[in-house]
Amino acid sequence: MYIPVGTLATASLLAGAALAAPAPSPLKARNIVRRSGSHTVYKPTPFTAPSHNKVSSKYLELSKTKTKGNVNPRSAAYVKRSTSSGSSSLISLFEGEEFATSITIGSDSFDVIVDTGSSDTWVVKTGFTCIDLDTGRETSESSCEFGSTWTVESSFEEIEGEEFAIEYGDGEYLYGVMGNETVTLADITVDQTIGVVTEAAWEGDGTTSGLTGLAYPALTSAYSTTTDEQVVYSGIITTMWEEGLIEPLFSLAIERDVSGAAGYLALGGLPPVDFVEDFTNTSILVTNIEGYSKTYDFYTINIDAVTLNGKSLTSAGGDDIQYIVDSGTTLNYYPTSIAEEINAAFSPAATYSDEEGAYIVDCDATPPTHGITISGKTFFINPLDMILDAGTDDEGNTICISGIVDGGSDTSEDLYILGDTFQKNVVTVFDIGATELRFAARENYTSNDTY
Repeated sequence: MYIPVGTLATASLLAGAALAAPAPSPLKARNIVRRSGSHTVYKPTPFTAPSHNKVSSKYLELSKTKTKGNVNPRSAAYVKRSTSSGSSSLISLFEGEEFATSITIGSDSFDVIVDTGSSDTWVVKTGFTCIDLDTGRETSESSCEFGSTWTVESSFEEIEGEEFAIEYGDGEYLYGVMGNETVTLADITVDQTIGVVTEAAWEGDGTTSGLTGLAYPALTSAYSTTTDEQVVYSGIITTMWEEGLIEPLFSLAIERDVSGAAGYLALGGLPPVDFVEDFTNTSILVTNIEGYSKTYDFYTINIDAVTLNGKSLTSAGGDDIQYIVDSGTTLNYYPTSIAEEINAAFSPAATYSDEEGAYIVDCDATPPTHGITISGKTFFINPLDMILDAGTDDEGNTICISGIVDGGSDTSEDLYILGDTFQKNVVTVFDIGATELRFAARENYTSNDTY
């Protein structure tokens, strides 16, 4: 779910002066953990004690939506692909999806993308200008493939001297105005600063009309029209916390059963799914990706190891290797040697395809027993999530790929990702106040998901 996180700025998630917490500017402070040529990892400073692990009545059902051209430019996998070489046509089949939910802006409701990788909430305006990505020229509104558009209401208060502007690595961009309007998410209503898009170069899904961002270190996309400097403001999660409506956390449960909700997003607590009430916690790190059209920050953690048939592969973990936790990425991306060892342990073994950029596996193969160890606790991956149906070849034969992908051999530069292959097996709690991620194992549940 580009779960990318917005460009890093020295300003905090809590928007500086708007913060009512006792500690001054709690998220301005950050400690650099690691810096390489392509990315920087830092550790934010907590501003509250860990919140209680209690089920929230304020939750949203998520749906899956597939972007035009099998591209999700808000996912960690997309950033990874765009900053590396190699083909990945089969992988793009899976990595072109995003999660969406319903939001009310003013008196109108829309489906919007849920993005843990950005901080703004925005909606497209009725009568906006659509720009063709290939030609750079104006084209029909329908070409941008948004859902319904928002007719700006009289209650909307435009902010003079500010504009909304955001660009993505695939060439997509959005321009517009900033303003304040009532926004309702999960039955929680706040007066929220939002972006209203008046010009867009966009490859939509035909359903969603905007986006709501849940990013951790907020670099919001508002800028002064006179100085072009960024104007920091509180994102929607921050606003809800500042007004005492939720604890400073959100949580995700990604489902594998396609007959119902694709997942749940809970605000201020835990989602309505069965899980083992034994949480483990680890510090939130944030990975800032550089050298890219848009700079991204991602929620990131260290792991101890991955396990394979009872053996602990400790070279996969440790303080020097970071894993992005991203629900907007379907597969798990591991260091090369680890991916090779796990895929060789399928029966029969999965084989790597240079053409597809993935491990091809017999659809009836037996996956190995595989888990991820975090803070001393191992979370096992259901065999259902280890083999993914990738459709058929030209002769009508079913093709399957492994849920484990080669993420590269250079642990100082490459990005490793815990995607939905992992996250379908856990409840993930993003406690932004305590700057920690918490995980609990899901109770076993059935699936009719084809991948």
